[in-house]
Amino acid sequence: MFRTLVVPLDGSQLAERALPYAIRIAQASQGRLVLMQAVPDDTVAEPGDYLANLARNVSAQVASVEIATPCGRPTDMILDIVDAYQADGVVMTTHGRTGFAHLLHGSVTEALLGRSSIPVLVVYAPPGEAPPPALSPDSARLLVALDGSDYDSAAVHAAVEMLGPRGELVLTTVVTPPDHVLRDESGRHVLAYIDQQEEALTREAREYLASVAEPLRTGPRPVSVTPDIRLGDPVSGIAMAAIETHADLIVMATHGRAGINRAVFGSLAGCVLRTVRTPVVLVHPTSPSSEDAGLHEPTAMEIGPVPTF
Repeated sequence: MFRTLVVPLDGSQLAERALPYAIRIAQASQGRLVLMQAVPDDTVAEPGDYLANLARNVSAQVASVEIATPCGRPTDMILDIVDAYQADGVVMTTHGRTGFAHLLHGSVTEALLGRSSIPVLVVYAPPGEAPPPALSPDSARLLVALDGSDYDSAAVHAAVEMLGPRGELVLTTVVTPPDHVLRDESGRHVLAYIDQQEEALTREAREYLASVAEPLRTGPRPVSVTPDIRLGDPVSGIAMAAIETHADLIVMATHGRAGINRAVFGSLAGCVLRTVRTPVVLVHPTSPSSEDAGLHEPTAMEIGPVPTF
């Protein structure tokens, strides 16, 4: 459960748009919030009054709220507060859709995503636009983006932890359509036409999602699960799935042995963050059980040979 959430703030109203999400999640788990603002070493201003006022406003809505004003580099201080409070997640805001140069605290969010070992909920808050209603975990629809790798379990686990009794999981995977006929080594005989490869990939994706959904539906705490298979580009597929299923939140795991240590540069997670307006939870799986075993391209044996005439 998300018992303790850290909410980094910078004194702006845009940054505070993360608060409703943090409050709703804390309410669902009877958890606490830690409101923090890192103070640069060379600053004179103290953010204590600002955080204290926010804490008073929030205290009536959550079981517990605390404030922290560490002094130092923002990313380091966020991670220190996470460790000090044994936090289960971070909730923060991004300001723009044009890349990480416009994220809250400059490059702080980018650096945090690369170093955090706990889930980070990134809320999109464009200047000049009214914030949408925050999700209600009790009845939220969470879209979990899966790719068939061992990292998927971390994303599913985090989504289940956030889900309320009337909530729903949408398990989404995107199949990249084949672009050429599959032939044998000689190139003379067709093993599978494009439509046959596409059918095999879709079938494999369907079976995989079913294998993930079944234990969730029949476990001690049954979860409502809907599979969703898309064809095309992964980023567009996830974005369209979020829109068409009316998802309140997207949950996806980061890849890489050091989290998204490339700061999501060019990664699927980064592209999704820059594309969608739906809040995104990025989960860093610290110890996958084995090497990635993604949804692989079907072999001729799986598809079956195509007769030639």
